[in-house]
Formats: sequence, structure tokens, C-alpha cells
Amino acid sequence: MKKRGLQGFTLVELLVVIAIIGVLIALLLPAVQQAREAARRMQCTNHLKQLGLALHNYHDTFGALPAISYDHEVNGGDETRHASWSWGTCILPQMEQSAAYDTLSPSSPDRLHEAVNNATKLAVLQTPLATWRCPSDVGPVLNSHFTINNGSGNQSQDVQIATANYLGVNHSGDISRTNTPTSSKNYRITGVFVPGTNVQNNNRRVCRMRDVLDGTSNTAMVGERAWMLGGVELGAGVIYGHTGNEDIETSHNYLDGFIAVVGAGKTHINMNDTCGTGCDDRDGRQGFSSLHPGGAQFVFVDGSVHFISENIDDNFGGPDDSTYERLLSCNDGQVLGAY
Repeated sequence: MKKRGLQGFTLVELLVVIAIIGVLIALLLPAVQQAREAARRMQCTNHLKQLGLALHNYHDTFGALPAISYDHEVNGGDETRHASWSWGTCILPQMEQSAAYDTLSPSSPDRLHEAVNNATKLAVLQTPLATWRCPSDVGPVLNSHFTINNGSGNQSQDVQIATANYLGVNHSGDISRTNTPTSSKNYRITGVFVPGTNVQNNNRRVCRMRDVLDGTSNTAMVGERAWMLGGVELGAGVIYGHTGNEDIETSHNYLDGFIAVVGAGKTHINMNDTCGTGCDDRDGRQGFSSLHPGGAQFVFVDGSVHFISENIDDNFGGPDDSTYERLLSCNDGQVLGAY
């Protein structure tokens, strides 16, 4: 009787099967990653909507949007000793964080540089809030880039507090603490967030809905900043406040001051170039960015959320004459155009 041969795969057949499986996985992984990023981006959109709603509720309560921050030293203060509460702290009650706000009791009596020395308050300051984080971002829970001084004057004792990916819109150019007069009686606000105290003859210390002359649907209010982009640490931001009260326009300080809680438009979206301190200020650390492919998300003054392409028309310096600059300015008086 003739014996039947053993049944099974040859080595060549096995290699072909493995190769086919590998190709199928290679085709499937990008689709899975895209689906996950779409879900993360949707969650990021929801976070920004919650921030927009909280800012609207704050405006309904106080008749104005919160300022960048409060309790600044008018003559500059000491960047190594002073720290100020920011707009993020102001809206805690509107974000169902009344208990945290009551514990911090900002400026009643503690300044931020005093609060970090209080163990109970520090625990709140270091507690992450998911609503302030973009799910696509990979930054740490505590911000080691923008740290808060503790009043000692010794920067080695600076304290890390909770990281935020969402920054207020301050200016269409550099982050600035002044309002440029356009006439003897009219002070121009380029962005929605302005300093809350007179740090440098800023006559306008608050922005109301009525000041958004370009229309609430045409003006960006809060945007994203990534922790790291293309291997460069941009630092994202922080929730509760910032060290000192310096800006980019006058001091070129990229580590202290308003940069920790607001951003500006004198940089492309998703720009990660940095130039130290003595440059032309086109530095990604002060701008808006994200790990969403191709752009970043913003909540506008009307509460709507928009994804803005990194290829949007922009033109740094001089007047607000590009689409991106006009989006960041609340009263330039120009036609916005398509974006």
C-alpha cells in the first residue's frame, strides 16, 4: 500500500503567510492611530468648549472676562520673589471647582508665591485638572518648564504646579502687557486677555464682550500650546498663575511672566523654533501649537471651537494684515476672510 505524505506548510508558504499578516497589520495600524487621534481631538474640543462656557459664565457674573492675572507689581517687582494668580484660578468656580477656589482663596490674603508655601494650598495647585489638558499631549502632570517662585528669591526653590495646554489669547504680535493707544481716548486691545493691574500704563485692564468689536464669532479667545513639539520643549502652560509679570514685547523673557498663561501670534502655529532671549521674538514658546496633525484648536469668544491650520495666512510684524492676526485681534476692524 502506498503511504500518504505528511500534511503541513512548507517554509516558503509560512514565510508568505507571515509577510501577508505583516502587510495587513501595517495597513491597519495607521487607521487605528487615526481613529484614536480623532477621539482625542474630539475630547480636546469638549475641553475647550467647557473653558469657553466657564468664561461666558464668569462674564455673566462679573460683567467682564477675567484678565491675564492680578496683583502685579506696577514697577516690575522682583521676578524671583513675586507670583500672580491667573485667569485660570478666576474661573475655577465656573468649572465646578469651587472647593479648590475656596481652599486657594486667592489674594485673601495669600499671593501665589505665598500660597505655594502652604501645604494645603500647594496640594490643590499640584492637582491635575483633566479639562485643562489636551488628550493628545504627552507633557508631565507638573510643569517643570514654567515654575513658581516661593518668595525666597532663590530660584532653585521654585515650585512646580499643574500643567495646562490651554492659553488665553493676549496679542496678535508678541505677548504684551501694554495697550497701544490708537487715539487720545481709544486704547486698542489686540487680544481678549489683558493685564489686570497697571503694570505699564495699560489703561484697559479688562475686556468685555462689547469690546470685541470684530464679532465674537471672528475672535479667538483660548488656544492650545504643546508641551513638546518636534523634540523641542515649548513648555505648554500652567493653570493657576505665573512667576513675575514680564512679557515678550519689553523683556524677552521666555521663562517668567505672562507666557505661562497666555500666548500670542508672532509665530506660526506649530512653530518649534526657539531663539533664546535676544531675537526677533518669533519663538514657538510664546505661540500656539498642538500634537494634532496640521494645526491647533481654539475656542472663540462666542464659545465655538475651531481647528486652525498651521498653514493659515499669517504675516508677522506691523499692522494686523493677515488672517491669523485678525483672528487673534478683537477690534482690528478688518474683514476676516476665509481660513
